[in-house]
Amino acid sequence: MRAKEFISEAKFGTASDIHANPKKLAKSHYSAIKGAISMPDISQNKQSGSPYMQWRFGIAMAGAPDFPTPPAGAFAGDPLLATYTDVDLEIINAAAKFVGAGAVNKLTDNRSTEADYVHKTSPVKGFKGYAR
Repeated sequence: MRAKEFISEAKFGTASDIHANPKKLAKSHYSAIKGAISMPDISQNKQSGSPYMQWRFGIAMAGAPDFPTPPAGAFAGDPLLATYTDVDLEIINAAAKFVGAGAVNKLTDNRSTEADYVHKTSPVKGFKGYAR
């Protein structure tokens, strides 16, 4: 099987062709999709399209209208990688250089620690004679 047999590429003409157009829907589709809307500003069919923005929009819908959601989270769509050793970081830096991925910003060190609010002393009194 050749790739052209299973890959279908959309061909876009003018800028107006890349937005939803109810006139292009079959009558049976139009009548079956009650309340359909389009949001061209977060479309993934454009150069400026953003899967992250669409994901954040879904998160915002879950809390709307009572719980406002900021447009970006802590990492704002950046890939988040967790290194356990300096060798892991070396691999990431090399791969980023190979593909021209740009900056690799180390956010934390390779140590995990208990948060300040974690109770480190057990509230349960130890048993006498209990072998450890």
